[in-house]
Amino acid sequence: MKRRIGILGATGSIGTQALDVISRHRDKFEVVFLTAHRNYEKLFSLARQFGVRMVGFSDESVDVSTDEFRIFKGIDGLVELVDTTGVDRILVATTGIVGIFPTLKAIEDGIDIALANKETLVSFGKFVMEELKKSKSLLIPVDSEHSAIFQLLEGRRKELRRIILTASGGPFRNWTLEEMGRAAPQDALRHPTWNMGRKITIDSATMMNKALEIIEAYWLFGTKDIDVVIHPGSIVHSFVQLRDGSLLAHVGFPDMRLPIAYGLSYPERLENVGKETHPYDLPPLEFHKPDFERFPALRLAYEVLEKMEWYPAAMNAANEEAVYMFLDGKIGFLDIVRLVEETLRIMEREGVKALTLRDYLKVDERARRIVRELVERQSL
Repeated sequence: MKRRIGILGATGSIGTQALDVISRHRDKFEVVFLTAHRNYEKLFSLARQFGVRMVGFSDESVDVSTDEFRIFKGIDGLVELVDTTGVDRILVATTGIVGIFPTLKAIEDGIDIALANKETLVSFGKFVMEELKKSKSLLIPVDSEHSAIFQLLEGRRKELRRIILTASGGPFRNWTLEEMGRAAPQDALRHPTWNMGRKITIDSATMMNKALEIIEAYWLFGTKDIDVVIHPGSIVHSFVQLRDGSLLAHVGFPDMRLPIAYGLSYPERLENVGKETHPYDLPPLEFHKPDFERFPALRLAYEVLEKMEWYPAAMNAANEEAVYMFLDGKIGFLDIVRLVEETLRIMEREGVKALTLRDYLKVDERARRIVRELVERQSL
C-alpha cells in the first residue's frame, strides 16, 4: 500500500525537494495535502501535478477561492488537515513556530512525523517530547546532521558517548570580524555548499543554524555532550562517538534529498535518490575547531543549553526577527547575534517564567518585540 503523505511547507526548498523525491517513487507514496504560507500560484501548480485536492495556507489572510481545491486557512486549518485527512506521515517543512501546532496534533493522532522545522524542537522540545512518550508516533529528523545521527544511532542508543555536529562554516568561514562587519545580505546568501532558503542561509553565515541544531540534538538524542567541528566540504554529515571511543560517520555528497527521502520512507530506504558516494570520488576531508570569537552564536548555544527552560525559545525568536531585519537592510551582519544576546539578558532581568505552551508562545512574542524595540532605539 502507498504511504499517505501530507507536506506542510510544500513551496519551500525542503517541500519542493520532497516532491521531487516522491515523483520518482509514485508507487510508494500518495500525496494527500500540501500547504504553503501564502504562495497560492505555486501551491496550486504543485497540487495539480500530484493530483492533490486539499491545500492549506498558514496565512489565513490569503484571499483566494476556487472550486478546484478544498482550501484550509490559518493554524486551525493546518491542524484540521492533519487531523481529518487520514495521512500516515507528515513532513513539517514550514518556517517559524507555526509547525508546532500540526506537529502536536499529529502526535495526538499517532501520525508519524518527518521533521524539517528546527523551531518545533528548539522552542517547544519539552512539549513535543512529553507528548511523544504517550503516543505511537515516530519522529524522524530531516535536518542532514540530525538525520545522520539518527541513522548512526539505530540500535546503538545505549552506546552513545558524544555527538559531533559538522558545520560547513558558511560563506564567512575565512573572513575577519572586520570584514564580516561590512557584509551585505548578498554576501551572506552565497553559501558554498548548500542551496537553502534565505533565512537558514543567513543562519549558516552566523552559525546560528548550528546553535539551534545543538538544542535540537539535545531533545532528539537526550545528551548535552555535543561538539561542533568545522568541515568545509559538507561530506561528513555528522559523527557519533561511542563509549569505546570509536567514531561513526555518515558520509555523502551534499544533497538534502537524501535525508528527506529517509524521513519519508523510514524504516525503509529508497533507491536512486542522490549521487552514489564512493571513496575514490571524495575530496580531501578537512576538519577545524570553531572560532567562538568570530561566531559567538556557538558560545551562546552552549550557555543556553545549560539553562534551557525558556531560553531556547527566546533565542530562536530573537534570531528570526534579527535575520529578517538584516535582510531588510535595517541592521548589520554582526548585529544579529548581538541582538539575540541582548534580548536574552533583558528577559533574564525581567524574571521570565514559563511553564505551559501558552507561556512559551508569549516568550516567543516578547523576544521578537524586544528585538524590534532595540532596533528602533538603535540600542545594539
